[in-house]
Amino acid sequence: MRSYRFLSFLILVCGLLGVGCQSAPEKRYPIQAEVISSNPERQMITVKHGDVPGLMPAMTMSYMVADPKQIEGLGPGDKISAELVVSDSKGRLEHIVLVSKGEGKPSPGTSQRVPEKGETVPDFAFLDQDGKPIHIKDYLGKTLLVTFIYTRCPLPDYCPRMNENVRQIQDILRKFPGSLEKTSFLSISFDPEHDTPAVLKHYASIYNRSTPASQWSGWQFAVPAAKDLPAIAYFFGLVYQPEKAQIVHSLSTTLVGPTGKIEGYYPGNDWTPADVAQAITRL
Repeated sequence: MRSYRFLSFLILVCGLLGVGCQSAPEKRYPIQAEVISSNPERQMITVKHGDVPGLMPAMTMSYMVADPKQIEGLGPGDKISAELVVSDSKGRLEHIVLVSKGEGKPSPGTSQRVPEKGETVPDFAFLDQDGKPIHIKDYLGKTLLVTFIYTRCPLPDYCPRMNENVRQIQDILRKFPGSLEKTSFLSISFDPEHDTPAVLKHYASIYNRSTPASQWSGWQFAVPAAKDLPAIAYFFGLVYQPEKAQIVHSLSTTLVGPTGKIEGYYPGNDWTPADVAQAITRL
């Protein structure tokens, strides 16, 4: 059950130490899923599936597909079987087979807003990895980068990549005197049932092993109360399905200026640490 933690940790250690770690062998997991949406042009499909034993809990998320022809004609509500292939760099679906057709109606609760520049971020409340209450207003006067994760995420191109991006942004900002000291980083878990402060504290320790404690204080991991999660997810552009008791794994990174207003929004995982670091230095 700890294979995904080891895989993420191995990738991180190889990157931090600059050593030639051999690629981990691919692992394959059979899944049964319901289609939420498909996009053959982007080679992406969003599905809802149950627990994947030995890998991850029930999840709704978008996956790359090895063969986009396999998702042509698939629509909301279709039931499929597939193979989830996890390597040391990404996860993808292969051998996608239609099991039964659905009604073609979009699943309720899957709408998504896009945070806009100039919006004021509400004063959301969280518990950080030390169990300390924190609020968005605590970051006023500094630039704040907000990302979303959950500690059981096993796919290297999702949460582990977001965490590694934050670490690289910090490395870049250290080259600009004063920039890092004026910037805070907040990684929010959208899995409050599992990600307690104690779990987050252990998770954070994986990513700060190579960072002196004096340089770590600007990056916090936090979790909201379950009742507050829908509003937080909606504001920051995540997809949330409370009526289905599903964690919806979408990626969202938001740059908040010193006045508490949004300065940039980065969906997905194709943004680069250099681009975000440059935006931070401009602020």
